[in-house]
Amino acid sequence: MLRMTKEYNAVRQTIDDYIEGANGDMTRLKRAYHKNALINGMPIQALFDSVERNGKTQATGRLDYLDISGQAASAKVIIENWHGNQYVEYLQLLKFPGTGWQIISKAFDGYYGV
Repeated sequence: MLRMTKEYNAVRQTIDDYIEGANGDMTRLKRAYHKNALINGMPIQALFDSVERNGKTQATGRLDYLDISGQAASAKVIIENWHGNQYVEYLQLLKFPGTGWQIISKAFDGYYGV
């Protein structure tokens, strides 16, 4: 059980880095993602460019679920008020030797339930 708590906390840290990074902290954002990650099928650079173009914001993120199995994880995150927009995001993560947990793909869409 202790191992799972450690892994849960490590994955949460990566997701927290992503959320804070998307608010304008490019160092944390790039740390959260694997260099070959995809966002809705496009290279992750599309996300980096969007965050840089839109600038700082105060979006909040809520982890809706997290499933960890060995070196793989899947998460659903709700993002609220990212420059006035709301998103449902599905993140896939892998644990890499030397770098730890990183997001390898993100699929998302806007929603209007807020």
